Amino acid sequence: MKTHWFTLHEDTFLWLKGNKVLVYNAENKNRALFNLSDKLEKICHRLLEIENLYTVELTDEDVNDEEISQWIHSLIDMRAGYLSLNVEFDKRPVSLMPVLKVQDNREYYEGQQELGFKGKILQNLHELTFYINGSEEGDAEYFKQTIFPVRSDLALERTRIRLFIKNSRSSFLSNVNLVGDLFLYPDIGELINDISELSVQLTIHILIKDFLNHVQEIKEMKWPTDTRINILVDRVFDVSSLKDLSFPFSLAVFIFSEDDFLRYSSLFDTFSLAQDIRFIPVYNGENMSFFESNVFMEKDDIDNVDLSKNEIFIRQAINVGDFGKLTIMPDGKVYANVNMPSLGTIDDSPYSIVYKEFTNGESWFRLRVQNPCENCVYQWLCPSPSNYEIVIDRPNLCHVRN
Repeated sequence: MKTHWFTLHEDTFLWLKGNKVLVYNAENKNRALFNLSDKLEKICHRLLEIENLYTVELTDEDVNDEEISQWIHSLIDMRAGYLSLNVEFDKRPVSLMPVLKVQDNREYYEGQQELGFKGKILQNLHELTFYINGSEEGDAEYFKQTIFPVRSDLALERTRIRLFIKNSRSSFLSNVNLVGDLFLYPDIGELINDISELSVQLTIHILIKDFLNHVQEIKEMKWPTDTRINILVDRVFDVSSLKDLSFPFSLAVFIFSEDDFLRYSSLFDTFSLAQDIRFIPVYNGENMSFFESNVFMEKDDIDNVDLSKNEIFIRQAINVGDFGKLTIMPDGKVYANVNMPSLGTIDDSPYSIVYKEFTNGESWFRLRVQNPCENCVYQWLCPSPSNYEIVIDRPNLCHVRN
């Protein structure tokens, strides 16, 4: 009796969860979902055994079975695998299953620390956000979801900010954010100059009301080349006030309902802005129906996700939204995520803070490994857990059930 080899390509992922099997070709982004019968389950488990090198041996009876044949040819049609005849003396086909291999993980840095080497852990720090003071328009809840000023009478000292950035410096630190009612900050000009000397992208985040209160002062300032203003829009305003700005700016527009989206869309349609405009949903405790209709993932959303093999590996290893970022609040406390416990203060060394997050933190490595995501075939096609899940107190923002 002749036998055959069925081999999956190296860019093909095979995920089994419950009675479903999802095949995803990361090279051409083709995918197929199947019900997992006993026959297919046996073949899939053999394919997933590392020693089989993503190849399974099938008999004539197997390849002539209607169900197995349809499954195999579906995968061949989506270029996820191929069938070959097992000829005597021919080498067995070899394919490397796409398996995540991480070198710079928690255990690596713990080992380096024990050996007395600090290593290159600061290369994992890419972005710093300083809430340098508060704003009367700040909100104690919204900042837990996205960059949004808080109400606070405290302010970070310029020298402490400068020293923390200096001690964080590596070629991998590329972004610094300043948040608050910045033009009530006494040393704002000097602080901006300090940061501009460090060859990083500086973004200033300021609420529209605070911006308008200082618009003339803002227009008269000389802005360094690598500085951008991100205006946080939480209310309708006179868009003509944005005319004649000589520096790059963007708009982050917070929406709580469909009506908000329509209102702001109409507002900006009447005024030509050659700038970036992003609409950011915000949960206020009363607009769950808006989130369920507009933010939660649907099956069609997942079917339109196109990820490379490396992008899938990234989602299996780190939280894409949090990794490499630290936030420093007006009281000087430092967070990897403001919804999690503080890692230290601005007076601590950035190395010790990053090391603590790597070894004991709850943010940078927050993955979709909780129920029900861990039992879903779409587990690694979905985005990393976000702050929305924490604030809304849901394990995911998803309508998909399988």
